[in-house]
Amino acid sequence: MARKVLANHRRGELRHERRTAALRAQLAASPLVAELPGEEPSQLGQVFRALPEGDRELLALVAWERLSPGEIAKVLGTSANVVRVRLYRARRRFARRLAEAGVHHSRAVAFEGSRL
Repeated sequence: MARKVLANHRRGELRHERRTAALRAQLAASPLVAELPGEEPSQLGQVFRALPEGDRELLALVAWERLSPGEIAKVLGTSANVVRVRLYRARRRFARRLAEAGVHHSRAVAFEGSRL
């Protein structure tokens, strides 16, 4: 019985790793992160790229994937409370950097349908 429990756990871990890798690849292809050939990214895109990878990942999961903190917690393998705190801090850092770059962030961050 213990052998089957361990095998099930390993399958779950592999499934989680595959989903995380697929999500990272999808995020890397997102419009704010992907390089557009021959085109300079917008000022918003430049600020977004300058954020730490963890912040970009959280903000993208909320804005483009429209995931709740609970759903993001499942994807990242952490608790919803940790996600809420990290998301709050990521939003603050993003807003601060937008202000430093001279981008009026109340309109720039308010993507249609996003929870940013």
